[in-house]
Amino acid sequence: MDPKLEAELTAHDVSDEKFVDALFRHILRRPPDEEARVRALAKLSEGTLSRATLIQELTTSEESARVRELDDAVALGLGARARSERICWLQASAGTDERVVEIPWVLSRLRASGRVLEVGYAFAETAYLGALLRSGVELVGVDLATRDVEGMEAVAADVRTLPFPERSFDQVLLVSTLEHIGADNTVYGLDAESDGDARVEALRELKRVLRTDGSLLVTVPLGEPGDHGWFRQEDERGWNELFARADFFVEESEAYELRDDGWHAAPAFRPEGVRYGERGPAASAA
Repeated sequence: MDPKLEAELTAHDVSDEKFVDALFRHILRRPPDEEARVRALAKLSEGTLSRATLIQELTTSEESARVRELDDAVALGLGARARSERICWLQASAGTDERVVEIPWVLSRLRASGRVLEVGYAFAETAYLGALLRSGVELVGVDLATRDVEGMEAVAADVRTLPFPERSFDQVLLVSTLEHIGADNTVYGLDAESDGDARVEALRELKRVLRTDGSLLVTVPLGEPGDHGWFRQEDERGWNELFARADFFVEESEAYELRDDGWHAAPAFRPEGVRYGERGPAASAA
């Protein structure tokens, strides 16, 4: 059979129901919500919407743009990891949040094997969590909140009092989580706190469960120091003081700043005037 004709027939082999469900999962990485599913099926049935147009609608949506941002970040990080390359000097588009630089930075430094603890997994980006699950490490997640994650040991616990023996992990991941510890986390359905020492207590507890040759990968919002209620922002000096108080040696650090033309490495970063949410949807630097 003519290859193009075969492809055309194959494209219509499945029912509209299966097509819509699969399309949402592939393009938006989620099942369709009921309203969108009913609308799509009705229009496909009456002929006022084609499958090609539905594909276009989904791929040009803002939600799809976010999926692409995170997918690109994951691909970049895992690709570098496969080459044993610790990527630096990342760049990303304007109008994006700090995940687009945090995720590839962390994934490129993810161990090739071993036992890895992901702190704050319950609210982690799905693309990032999926990358960890595909990475081949023995993954354990800890959080005060819960999330159904197949393929990972999930533990409900306070990071300040972990239920693990000493030296249990080869690596700990703390992606945009440290700043929330001891803060008002009611936005996440958790209790409100205002404990200024909580972050140091958490770091000391993570030091306890890390093996002597283990590593801690941390990303945090950067800029003018300030208490925002649900998180605390520090400048580089402030964060480094916290690590020092917990007896961590900072082997490597890199600052990124969101400018008018996007995210760039900022080796001479100055925190003055760099405030959360003023340059983009979230942190102005990380």
